[in-house]
Amino acid sequence: MSDERRREPTRWLVLGGVLALVLIGVGAEALLRAAPMIERPESLRVEDVPPLALAGVTLCTRRQDDPTADELRAQLTPDARIGSEQVMACPSAFDQLRVTFAGEVVGELLPRRGGVWAQVNDDDYALRVGPISGNRDLRGFNTGLAVWLPDGLHEQIDGLGRPGQRGDVVLLTGRLLRADPADGGGITLRADRLELLAPAVEVPPPLHVPQAIIAGVLALAAAIAGVRAWAVTRD
Repeated sequence: MSDERRREPTRWLVLGGVLALVLIGVGAEALLRAAPMIERPESLRVEDVPPLALAGVTLCTRRQDDPTADELRAQLTPDARIGSEQVMACPSAFDQLRVTFAGEVVGELLPRRGGVWAQVNDDDYALRVGPISGNRDLRGFNTGLAVWLPDGLHEQIDGLGRPGQRGDVVLLTGRLLRADPADGGGITLRADRLELLAPAVEVPPPLHVPQAIIAGVLALAAAIAGVRAWAVTRD
C-alpha cells in the first residue's frame, strides 16, 4: 500500500473531527439561543432585607495595619449587615466583628458535631431575580459565605437552593472570622441567630422541544464520530 493510501483514512479522520467540532460548536450556540427563559415573578424578590451598612466594595491589602481596613471597620456598627463581596475584598476589616448577613441557603447542609456547615449566597440570584438557570436577567457570578449553623438554628431550614429552586432566604447574625481553623483557615460566619425571610420557591425550567431535538442530534453525531474513530484506529 502506498503512502498516499495510508494517509487517506487519517486525512478523513482529521477532517471528520474538525467538522464534528464545528457542528458541536454551532449546535451548542443554537442550544443557548433556543433555550427558553423563565419570566421571573415579583415573588422571587425578597423583601424586608436590611440595607448594607457599607456602600460599594473596597479593596485592601493583607497587611494587618492597612488603613483602608481600619477605615471600613470604623464605619461598622454592631450587627451591621455586610455583603460577601465586601468581605472578600477586605477580610481584615470584618474579622471578629458581629455582623448580619442575608442570603439563600444553597447546595447541601454538611452535618458536623454540634451543627452544620452551609453555603449562603447573597448575590442578585438569591435576593432579587431567582436561580440563574433559565434566567433572562443575568447578573454576574454567584457569591456568598460559608456559614456555621449550630444545633437549634439549622433545623429551621426546609428548602435548599438548586437549579430548579430558590432556597430558603435567611437573615443571620453572628461573628465573622477571617481565618476559621475549623474550616481550614477559610472565611466563615459563625451564626447564633437565624430569621427566615422567605421560604423556598420552586422555579422549574420549562422543557423546550427544539432544544431537546438539537441535543439528541448532537449526541448521535458524537456517538457516530466516536465509533468511526475507533474503527479507523482498529484498521
